Amino acid sequence: MTKQWASPNFVVSPPAELKTDLHVFIQATEYYNACIYPDLLHITRLGQNSAVYQITPPIFQMAIAAHPDHIRLVIVCMTLSHRMNRARNGPECHALARNFFHYRGQLIRSLSDDIKAEHKCMSDLVIAGILTLLLVDSQQGASPHYRCHLDGVRRIIMLRGGIRSLAQSTGMVPLLLFVVLTAVMGDTSSPVPNLTMATLHLEELDFMIERYGDRPFAFGTCPTALFAEIIKINYLRVRATKSDPEAPSVLVDDAYEILNRIHGFSPDQWAEPKLASHAEWALLGNIHQAAVALYCILSLQSLAILPQSSFLQHHCIAHAQLLQRLLIDALTSHRFERFIIWDLVVLGVAAVNDAGTRSFVREQLPQLSRSTGTYAPLMAETLLERFWASGETHWDACFDQPYTFAMNMSVDVSGLR
Repeated sequence: MTKQWASPNFVVSPPAELKTDLHVFIQATEYYNACIYPDLLHITRLGQNSAVYQITPPIFQMAIAAHPDHIRLVIVCMTLSHRMNRARNGPECHALARNFFHYRGQLIRSLSDDIKAEHKCMSDLVIAGILTLLLVDSQQGASPHYRCHLDGVRRIIMLRGGIRSLAQSTGMVPLLLFVVLTAVMGDTSSPVPNLTMATLHLEELDFMIERYGDRPFAFGTCPTALFAEIIKINYLRVRATKSDPEAPSVLVDDAYEILNRIHGFSPDQWAEPKLASHAEWALLGNIHQAAVALYCILSLQSLAILPQSSFLQHHCIAHAQLLQRLLIDALTSHRFERFIIWDLVVLGVAAVNDAGTRSFVREQLPQLSRSTGTYAPLMAETLLERFWASGETHWDACFDQPYTFAMNMSVDVSGLR
């Protein structure tokens, strides 16, 4: 007779080959449903989000019957990370951290076993496993690891025929959108020699934008038009540092064209179709517009593509002041907090000579870490504090290695088979 494992919500019959401690997975699932899911549920007031769902008994049963160990262990690591960041400096933090690294190690071993298996190494579930490990590491501040995971995923995507081909596989589009979002936004906060997606397969990035950019939350809450401009800025940064750079006038002209398109973007018009939450989306659109404009000016000034002119300095001050006012409004609501960490980091770089704004950023990042249950905002605070104290003022001086501040709490793997 099969032994039954029971909890208030689940009664399951584990297969014999299940390696994950089922009690631990049940506890992690119940914590996720009780403590993480209700916070994520605020996001759905902005619209339907496929990555926000409760782990119901059928989903739980499918996870233990059809998914490899590393997919289940992501839930365990995610909940431990969330508990650590909620209980910052509490007496239980040491034990939580020990358990986190124990189960992260198990996750990596399980994933490595599948990567070594010839019939599994390029499967959809291996891609999902690497991406969900990337998610865990980025949330817990293991920044250098995120690029390793991303490079591994990119190699598998190429072996599978590229993004266009892989997008035809059932359930893969949400994961590919996550790859694109993480890679593109990670390039903004990385040194130019380490940019990963800016020069590779731009046509595939364009394909994802054109084919899937109208999906809700395709690129977080960043408008697709602004997201496309971020890609162009990243690409321009690489073009400026090639061994045989183009004529400076060409780069300058392209930079001003990008900046003009950013300034010409209308958040109100973009938010117009979102009738039930027009004001919230308009606020997010204005936040992202101001942050992308600052990123454009500051990062391209850092490489001497744009000049250090009084005209652009005036624009920077105006955008930073507007961005801070908008963020003050957004930070009053839980539904926005996961979508504005990057914008807050951009404001922090722009505030290198503004003590008042630095104080605002310094206060908000630790609060966001505790509220979202992620370490990345604290990592951002450490990074900015070091930059502010360095005496440097240009964008690239802030980022000594690749970082990512695009915060997803989950990746939708529900459609994978």
